[in-house]
Amino acid sequence: MVSSRSLFFMAASLCVVLMPASSRANEPKACLTPAQLKRMSVCDLDRLFEQASVSQIPTGFMKGQVLLMTDARFPRLKASLSSAAWKGKHFDPAGDFINQWPGFKAVSGHAEIGLSQHDGKPCIVATYPRGAAVFGNTRDELREVSPGVFLGRLYDVCPCPRFKGYFVIAVTCK
Repeated sequence: MVSSRSLFFMAASLCVVLMPASSRANEPKACLTPAQLKRMSVCDLDRLFEQASVSQIPTGFMKGQVLLMTDARFPRLKASLSSAAWKGKHFDPAGDFINQWPGFKAVSGHAEIGLSQHDGKPCIVATYPRGAAVFGNTRDELREVSPGVFLGRLYDVCPCPRFKGYFVIAVTCK
């Protein structure tokens, strides 16, 4: 026989699970690390991105890592090779940013709050000047998934938007 105390805890647990997401929106975010994100599947990353929010564009240096490239034959291998070249982004308070590569800064762009091509919700949209040597055809979309940790979706923009993969940028402690 089930005790009344057990019934209470089961009912309380069920209420939390069935509670609309909007009621749980003010709950603290789980502390996710880039290493944890790297182990997630595309479906898990999609869901995490969809549930995340955006409040403001970060400032300062954000260490970066490519998580996976969905358009590659070996998505995680291509991500590892890309991460060897790309180290993160420097954001200034106006939203301008510069990508950091080993030993030098290259490829600047601008970030602002906009709507995601993935789900139409607000995100940080980082774009590059047309014709830039490396990322001129690229759009990044970012949302904060944990304090100081931003999950990014990478797109080719022309001839039509095409999702290419996920990356993460995170505040670094000095």
